[in-house]
Amino acid sequence: MTTNNYFTSETIEINRSEINLADYNPRSISAGTRKSLKANIKKNGLLGGLVFNLHTKTLVSGHQRVLILDELNDYPNTDYLVKVEAIDVDEKRERELNIWFNNTAVQGEWDYDMLAQMIPDIDYKASGLTDEDLQLIGIDYLLQTEEEKGLAAEFEELTAPVQAVEEQLKEERIAHNKEVKAQVRAKSEEKAEEMESYVMISFDSFKNKATFMRRFGYDSGLKFLKGEIFSEQIERVE
Repeated sequence: MTTNNYFTSETIEINRSEINLADYNPRSISAGTRKSLKANIKKNGLLGGLVFNLHTKTLVSGHQRVLILDELNDYPNTDYLVKVEAIDVDEKRERELNIWFNNTAVQGEWDYDMLAQMIPDIDYKASGLTDEDLQLIGIDYLLQTEEEKGLAAEFEELTAPVQAVEEQLKEERIAHNKEVKAQVRAKSEEKAEEMESYVMISFDSFKNKATFMRRFGYDSGLKFLKGEIFSEQIERVE
């Protein structure tokens, strides 16, 4: 059997008093999440390795779990043994690893369909999930009691007429918005046509323009002529 060179840590046991917590650790935890983590440790024990840097005697990963172990073991009044995954790296790489272990972006994403199938058969709170998580997954209705389901059905029945009115108002608003949009579109098209209702006549010289204007009885300094009036003028001249 060949050696796997990618296992670079060594599992050892050391006293808690030998471990320094990283004062730069950027990870924090809410009171609710800490409560859930503590309950999990009390139920299942500490699962998963704590990463410890022999070079600096500093914990790289697992700060929240160690702090809960401190509380459960009455540390520092009582020292206790801690099983860690020991590595030996410089401080720069230690900090890089600390961020990596705390980075949720490298941990993947939930498959909510698979979670929805699992949750009815487990204690979701023991898994660290909250009611808010269940709402995101879309299965909070599975956890309703029969009384809650009855109240929900009764509420739905009572609010059905209101919902029908709201749906009707929604349809009327949609129809009104469509009508307004159609009117705006028609006016825009009309404006566009009006902007195209002109023609430009140019001359090689002002003298030629003045001759043209005098022919039809207009001041040579005019810049614009009304088309309809000019049309009548042409008919008179012809």
